Amino acid sequence: MTTLTSLRTKIKSNEKLIDDCRQYNDWDGYERACGKQQNLRNQQAAIEESLKERGTIGRLGSDENLKTLQKRRKRSAIILGDRAQLPLTAQGNVLFPNVFLRSAVFGIWSPNRSEQTLCCELITCEGGFSIKFSGQRLWQKDFLLMAVVLRMASDDLGKLVTISVRQLLKMLGLDDGGSNYASLVDSLRRLHMASILIQHKENEASFDGRLLDYKLIETKHGRMVELSVDVQWAELFGVARWSALELDKLVNLGSKKELAMWLAGYLTTHDGKKSISLERLYSSSGVNTERRFFRRSLKAALEDCVSTGLLLEGRLTDDEVVFCPARKRRST
Repeated sequence: MTTLTSLRTKIKSNEKLIDDCRQYNDWDGYERACGKQQNLRNQQAAIEESLKERGTIGRLGSDENLKTLQKRRKRSAIILGDRAQLPLTAQGNVLFPNVFLRSAVFGIWSPNRSEQTLCCELITCEGGFSIKFSGQRLWQKDFLLMAVVLRMASDDLGKLVTISVRQLLKMLGLDDGGSNYASLVDSLRRLHMASILIQHKENEASFDGRLLDYKLIETKHGRMVELSVDVQWAELFGVARWSALELDKLVNLGSKKELAMWLAGYLTTHDGKKSISLERLYSSSGVNTERRFFRRSLKAALEDCVSTGLLLEGRLTDDEVVFCPARKRRST
């Protein structure tokens, strides 16, 4: 994408060309340069308008027509009267805020850190956001569950969603065996107990509260779970603040390959036009292993992301990751 800085440089250079053409009576060149200048200024105006919308969500009246609602929901979450809806995405996709995908909220933890309970802990993140986290550390399997819950709740945040435990486990690629049920309950508990405060330096997005609420119910049809997520989630899905991932590929990857799952989410928030430094990935992931071991694990994680189709390409050079996303992101 052309940046404002490069456009301004081109506009300034073209202004000189226009002056030269006028000075030397080169009227054909003058017309071409003027036409180019108008095109450059149109591009500048479009980018400036886009930047003004970055991070905003749609706040629409209840009388808006369906076409307007769908058009806006392709770009961001919307508030429609007393309802909050997440962006539209392709069937089979899950979507998640970039502030989480580019942070260590859902981390890769060593055994001695995985059970830690934190209080107002500052979490490494990018993009001008600050995150304070309280609760037990969250894992990649918690991320996958949260992404699935958001998908189910996307048309009406705050409304109860009821689903059988068996069906929920199936969506996560698991059977309903006892160990998987226990693991699911543990994830629900961690997500419910987690309290997060997110603030942007420009105050364009904020979240202050729990990630989800749940209730397990025994019925004659089997175990059910009631789920709800706070309407505050909508504020994190502003224009250019969220990304989509293919659920089946995440499931095929498996939550035990934690670094690969974290890496898939992180790289999905980038377009692949620029490589990303090893040091940046090391810092953002929150790992506490030695860098030489991280490098080795990262190489294997890239191979896993490519083999499952989450990346078209991913390779590690001396100190950078070169990659190509599997699909164009909904948002940057």
